[in-house]
Amino acid sequence: MSYVNKHLARTLEQQHKRSVRGLFLKIQDLNNECLLLRKRLEPHINLTQYKDAIAYVDQFVSYTSILNLKFVTNTQNLEVVVLHALLLEYMIEQESASNFDYELNLLHEYMQEILALNDHATTLFANHKEKMLRYIETQNI
Repeated sequence: MSYVNKHLARTLEQQHKRSVRGLFLKIQDLNNECLLLRKRLEPHINLTQYKDAIAYVDQFVSYTSILNLKFVTNTQNLEVVVLHALLLEYMIEQESASNFDYELNLLHEYMQEILALNDHATTLFANHKEKMLRYIETQNI
């Protein structure tokens, strides 16, 4: 293999690594944004009323809870950020007050960014939303 081909292969590999690392950092940023949004909502809502939704999300969070998100394996995980956004959407939709309009708009912006990360995010949103609602229904029976 010529030097040019080896150099090209190495350059492409390094570019791919930077791209993947950038994706994980974007996921981490979105998880942090969701965390800040949830902390903004917490004084105005009763978290115990969402215990079933939180329990569903916690099934996919390793070693901790969505309420206390730690570890890179969680903060840089696409599925966790999707579930975090779904949990926030569920909480805001369950609240009757319209004073969460700003937060809902913020959340929709975050969701658009999450969906833009890759094609798999859309499928994750649809599947988990349906499963989470079904899980909450079965817990309330």
